[in-house]
Amino acid sequence: MGVVLSMIGIALAWSLYVFFGGSSIDLWRASLYFAAGGGAGTAAFVAWLHLDRENGWVLALTAIVVMGAGMIGAWGGYEYGAAQEIECCAMPTVSPVYYTALGSAVIANVAGVAFAAGRAIWTRKRQTQIHNAVN
Repeated sequence: MGVVLSMIGIALAWSLYVFFGGSSIDLWRASLYFAAGGGAGTAAFVAWLHLDRENGWVLALTAIVVMGAGMIGAWGGYEYGAAQEIECCAMPTVSPVYYTALGSAVIANVAGVAFAAGRAIWTRKRQTQIHNAVN
């Protein structure tokens, strides 16, 4: 789901870039990173969403963490994909945009797992308000 939403974000960013007549490669890259990271971050957020057990602040912090990690992963994926071009040949075998989508999805999900694990460890050490009469 992360790669799909990331690719949808990339298609949207490309469409807006072309439609509004963007001329700067830096503007294209920035919109690529934000759109791919936003799509992958949205997918990771939905995957780790617990509406019944979390308050609004935890949900907002989770969204910020996975979206930010998705954008960082998009940047890293693009840089990795752009470096795959072989000097002797004119074209890389896979587009850097593919690595952008893949990097954003992987890093956003890793951040979601790390955040959920850290939250579970932190909340497990605290005493709950409800005392179990059986144990």
